Amino acid sequence: MKSTEALSSGAELYPIFRKHVPLEGPLAKSTVAAIIAATGLGERQVRRLAVRFKANPIAESLAPAVRGPKVGSHRISTDVKAAIDRLIVDLFLTKPAPTAALAASEISGLLMAEDGEFRFAPEDIPSERTLVRLIGEISAPQRARSSMGSKQRSAYEPHPGAYRSDGLLDLVQMDHTRADVILVDSIHREELGRPWVTLIIDVWTRVILGFYVSFGDPSIFRCGRAVANALLPKEPLLARLGIDVEYPMFGQFARLHADHAAPHRAESFRRACLAHGIDPDIRPRGPAHFGGHIERLIGTMIGKMRLLPGATGSNVTQRDGYDAGKAAALTIAEFERWLVCQIGIYHNTPHAGLGGQCPAQVWARETAGKTPLLPVSLDTERLTRQFLPSTDLTVHSYGVQIRHRRYWHPELAVRIGQKITVHHDERTLQEVYAHCDGVFLPLSVVGRYPDITEPEWEAERKRIRLVGAAYQADGAKAATARYIQAARREVITAVDRTSKARLARKRQEREGVSHADTLPAQPAVERTQWQSVAELPEDNWLQWRN
Repeated sequence: MKSTEALSSGAELYPIFRKHVPLEGPLAKSTVAAIIAATGLGERQVRRLAVRFKANPIAESLAPAVRGPKVGSHRISTDVKAAIDRLIVDLFLTKPAPTAALAASEISGLLMAEDGEFRFAPEDIPSERTLVRLIGEISAPQRARSSMGSKQRSAYEPHPGAYRSDGLLDLVQMDHTRADVILVDSIHREELGRPWVTLIIDVWTRVILGFYVSFGDPSIFRCGRAVANALLPKEPLLARLGIDVEYPMFGQFARLHADHAAPHRAESFRRACLAHGIDPDIRPRGPAHFGGHIERLIGTMIGKMRLLPGATGSNVTQRDGYDAGKAAALTIAEFERWLVCQIGIYHNTPHAGLGGQCPAQVWARETAGKTPLLPVSLDTERLTRQFLPSTDLTVHSYGVQIRHRRYWHPELAVRIGQKITVHHDERTLQEVYAHCDGVFLPLSVVGRYPDITEPEWEAERKRIRLVGAAYQADGAKAATARYIQAARREVITAVDRTSKARLARKRQEREGVSHADTLPAQPAVERTQWQSVAELPEDNWLQWRN
């Protein structure tokens, strides 16, 4: 790009060249002489500028060209340039990418190393400053493709067209984010952690159609709860929270747009969506621009959380000298009430994507005079159970088994040996729901179990396993090894004794007589002569007689 000074010089020459230089035909000597007299330029320079002016008769063509080599030109040999390009790809265009200075230093050393692959002469290798300039000439899209994540890379990629909605409740987008705030428990007010927030936005009106807050990671259960929250009226929820906020946004939507996460692709979740006429439209893996509406909404809500006690901030610099855990003060119920208030504020704030109108304003306009937003015969209980995670289980004589727990209902007796779909709510262990003949059959747990959530149950089981592992490590494992060795030694000794005894017994037995030589006469055995009691003397009758 030419500088302002260069363009000013061209603007001064422009009236003279426009007056004297014809756009067609040759340039006469008298014309050249007149331009020289008016500008003081040399003949060669005048003729060169005249050619450029005739090709493009504007002032910029008369501006002096930028001095020095052209951008992208180098005085580096072809072999050295090819080696530099290869090393830039190997060392700089990586994840994570090093600094240009560090990569230039590494490349310079590899090009010069005598025992390396290249071994160029020092005078043929460009300076590190030149290498840094070569790295700087890499285009932003190329650098983004090689060293950035999908969200950063998306800013450097072309996105023609638009992912559009065709009307009210035609397309909603769903995503999850971990809140940038630490919450406390409701009893001791001690630090618990950062909750997950799920949001669903209607693209046409930009209203937040549904939400869900939980300490658990995104799962089929939480996706289902968020979808059910979007479908159903909010009045019962607002009554339980004890908050006075206008939240009339709900209704049956046509398409659910979500990313490629596992819960969104789960068969049970997709089946529940299709059962209610919702197309589970999963966006392609990787690019973030397909979910631009929900991404911007999450960014807006995360920014509001920095006003809360216990806010973590977005980076280490913001947290320097600040203990978010000690500052935390809100329970999950209090945070949920705060979130609903923020949703109300968002709904009544002008939105650039709506031309400056508020989402609540557009919602009221679009829903005015519309037919019911939900089917009249909608079964709320059935809806919520359909969006619970499910698994296919075989019915046994004792019922069905989930994580070492058994569930039974008398109607399962006729289904022994069959497979059924069982939905379970992780908030309780007391019952699960079997989908049989189009209805949800509640199966009660067999035995006595505490009324706790599934994560609490699994956490306790994990704790017990750790206690057992600690006992094993604290001498039990070594004692078991000693006992095993002692038992093994006893077995080996018994086998050896038995083998020796059997061999000795075989040696004591004589051979059989069939088809054998006559055995030698055995020496006569002298028989012992016993005396009667009457013959024994009185003093030594208990002694042997010689």
